[in-house]
Amino acid sequence: MFSRWSSFSSGNRHGETSGHQKDERKHRSKHHAPPREKRRRINLLDIDSPVTGRGILNISVKESWGLDRVMDTIKKQYLDKEQNAEVQFFWDDKKLDGNEIPERASPLEPLLYRLLEEGDNGALRISWRRQKSKLRKHELKIIEEEIEAGRTVRDVRNTIADLLRLANGDRGDAVEDANQIVIKAIGGIREGALQGNSWEVRKVDTWFCRYLEFDMVPADGFFVLRGFNEEYVCQKPYFTPHGYADAPKLKQWLRDKVLASIYTRISRHRTIDVEDIRFTYRGKAVKRRNHIRPGETIDFDVPRVVEDRFIHAEAPLVPLTDTCIVCSDDKRVSEMPNRHRVTMSCEHDSNMCKQCVGAWIASSMDTVTWDRLKCPECPQLLKYENVRAFAPRDVFERYDKLAVKSFLSNLPDFFWCLNPSCDSGQIHPTGCEKARCYECKRSLCVRHNVPWHKGETCEDYERRTRKQRKNDKASEKHVKEITKPCPGCNRNVNKYTGCDHVTCICGHEWCWICFGTYYRDEHEFLQCHHTRECQYHDNPPNYEGGRAFMPFLNIARPPPPPVPPFVVRRRPREERVAPLDPPGAQPPQDGPADRPRRPRLNEIDGRFVDIFRRQMDRGQRNPFDPNMNINLVRPQQDNPLDPDFFEEAMLFNLGHLIQRAEREGRGHAEV
Repeated sequence: MFSRWSSFSSGNRHGETSGHQKDERKHRSKHHAPPREKRRRINLLDIDSPVTGRGILNISVKESWGLDRVMDTIKKQYLDKEQNAEVQFFWDDKKLDGNEIPERASPLEPLLYRLLEEGDNGALRISWRRQKSKLRKHELKIIEEEIEAGRTVRDVRNTIADLLRLANGDRGDAVEDANQIVIKAIGGIREGALQGNSWEVRKVDTWFCRYLEFDMVPADGFFVLRGFNEEYVCQKPYFTPHGYADAPKLKQWLRDKVLASIYTRISRHRTIDVEDIRFTYRGKAVKRRNHIRPGETIDFDVPRVVEDRFIHAEAPLVPLTDTCIVCSDDKRVSEMPNRHRVTMSCEHDSNMCKQCVGAWIASSMDTVTWDRLKCPECPQLLKYENVRAFAPRDVFERYDKLAVKSFLSNLPDFFWCLNPSCDSGQIHPTGCEKARCYECKRSLCVRHNVPWHKGETCEDYERRTRKQRKNDKASEKHVKEITKPCPGCNRNVNKYTGCDHVTCICGHEWCWICFGTYYRDEHEFLQCHHTRECQYHDNPPNYEGGRAFMPFLNIARPPPPPVPPFVVRRRPREERVAPLDPPGAQPPQDGPADRPRRPRLNEIDGRFVDIFRRQMDRGQRNPFDPNMNINLVRPQQDNPLDPDFFEEAMLFNLGHLIQRAEREGRGHAEV
């Protein structure tokens, strides 16, 4: 009466099926219904969406699908069946070459793509936006050729400004400065204006950008921020109500639009604080209420870590334009010292890269003291900020440690711990006799600066060490007798041999006799202002001035022959009347013994005399004259000699040596 599969026919209560029947149904479902493959939803975003107008496409993909299935979906959505097209995919600032869909692709992190229709080769395209001032097709073609040739943003701006002046004249908006031109990247992974004047325009392909748009701002609508030897143009109206630069907003723009967003469209990770950016205008620090007009140039500095990270990220955009004279490698302007100066006191442009300057500092730390580091191209001393800007991290930490120790050692109440394995110290007030180190817990005597004399008072210690202190004073007295203090660092220097030109370990050069300071004149010759009591005041040594480079001027000439004394001899009266000479007779000539003959100048000596006389006729004096007092010459005076004199004198010396060698060679050959 009831069905076989009816619940009433079951032996279980409440019409429940048995566990055996459930197992059979599960077993049969495994064979007849395969499990469904998991799906996930992802968003697709056209990388050129500002130009194409395509929105976000949300699709569902299976785990086994690849990019080829996603490509087919995009073509079906935007193209006809008969059209051929190429689809490129981008993820993590890279172009995808495989067929795998990124695992992190989701509605929150869209997968970027570019759809190249048939006939589109993906080349860079440019356009002009402004209506009042227009660029014609052939002018846009000129700009395209310059971009393909690798021109920088500054060059392209100058070209556009020149074309606008020629094409429009007085019509439209006047172009007063090339920095008014805006070059904007449309689409790509980094959309926005190209701020760096040193960037190559064609390198926007690193951002996967293929559309550039040109525009122009008013003459008072930009600021120029200069740093890393580059210029970054801010074409935003960041002004105060009075029309001056708004420094806090300019710092925020520099951080967000330049430093933190070289590769990302939306930078969420801030690597620098606004307070770490320092502005200077005309050599002075910029404050909140500085009056800086639009169009001016503002210098900026950032911490070393941020600078190194930004230069590394910016490297693909900046061309190689400089060459280091040390490593001979091609460098970018950002890899050279800022403002082409190692120190602000240098009067020359540095031709060394930052890496080589850092290597110079590292090697100098092993040869001179930490406070006598010099510029590798001039004698200017390096300051703390200079070493921090160029030295490697480990070298700067060592330099910083020595600088801190030197500063603390000059404090009168500061004492270093005398434990050799402890590097700490602390300040102890005056009148304290016993102190304890907070680091190693050792005790020391503040009065005598020695480890604490346990079981003795300071008076007992003085009585016990009276003889030792007497010997120490005698040793100090003997050291002062055989040494002289360096005028630069007050270290005791002992000279046991050599000349009187002393170069201390601190780098200071001075005279051993009078403590006069040596310096280099405008011709890089070594000079010294000796005191009047010094033996070199009237007779400088051979290593000063040009004597070191022209040794023939130091050769003393042979002394002139002695002049015979003039004696009036009275002759007898009968001999006073001289007999008349017969006609045609030759007058008597004096012999060599009666009057010394003047030596004739040879061809070389005569040539040098002509050179010297030409210089003396101009009212100039010879600085190589051994009889001239060099101490009367001051470095502030202009050089009285013509530069041609040095060249002619060197050529004379070289010719003289060559001819002397030839004469000696002929003499050996005749022998």
